[in-house]
Amino acid sequence: MKVAIDFDNTFFTANRDVDDGMALLYLLGCPEVELIAVTSTFGNKGIDLVDRDTQHLLETLQLDLPYAKGGQACGDYLNPASRLLADLAAQYAGDLYVLATGSLTNLMGASLLNPDFFDQVAGFSLMGGTTAPLNFAKQEMLELNFSCDPQAAYQVLTKGHNVRVMTGNHCLDLLFTQEQYEAAFDRVEGPIVQMIQKYSAPWFRDNDLEYGIKGFYNWDSLAAACLVHPEYFSLDQEKYWLSVEGLARGRLHCPSQDPTQYVVTKPYQQTLVTTPRITKKEALKDHLYQTWLSLDDQQK
Repeated sequence: MKVAIDFDNTFFTANRDVDDGMALLYLLGCPEVELIAVTSTFGNKGIDLVDRDTQHLLETLQLDLPYAKGGQACGDYLNPASRLLADLAAQYAGDLYVLATGSLTNLMGASLLNPDFFDQVAGFSLMGGTTAPLNFAKQEMLELNFSCDPQAAYQVLTKGHNVRVMTGNHCLDLLFTQEQYEAAFDRVEGPIVQMIQKYSAPWFRDNDLEYGIKGFYNWDSLAAACLVHPEYFSLDQEKYWLSVEGLARGRLHCPSQDPTQYVVTKPYQQTLVTTPRITKKEALKDHLYQTWLSLDDQQK
């Protein structure tokens, strides 16, 4: 499986999520995956910081892969990352899969540069969107992927083929606690596992302080796992009423799921969207840990 990852990676930045980097590490640990390119986009932070963290991660892992910096804001469609994605889609037409875990600006740009982009990409796995508010003990968590560029999100969701959307709500089905995390990596001395532990540790504290979450949700790694190993999920498909206005709030409107809060204004498009649900929770969690642990073995 040939995969390009387009993400808003902030792995080395304090008080920001590390799950984009964990998703990249997961792909590297999967023998089924040939990671062919990395592109950066804005979302968790601005593009310059994401670009810095991503180049640092590639250098740390000694990865010799095509890399391109993406758009810096909504509407910045013609950029190096979108050009790379447009070219890769043409080069690997029918064989390329895209994992996108930040704003979808670069994907929109790729479709403008290559009119056949959505037809040439075999499938997309996206992390983003909500079907209901993400309310936690201390405050609501805002959606920071689809809402960053709602026009781009609308285009990908309505024009892309084989699109899987790991929504924020469905990610809540699998909490990673600090105790589980430490047990999985206990007495493992490899450099990659040590790096994971070092930069993930503050995430537990930050989640507890900001949201009252006793652990963390590995949002982007779940989208990666759903792309490579869908057997851990049910690939539920429902009709969503999508609008740019709704996506500006990160919201996917599905009246059958939440008829009481269903509000959408025209123009909108009714679209069948695959929103996977985790069906084998503990098996998936173990699979993720084992895949990350395998990275140090691969380097020996």
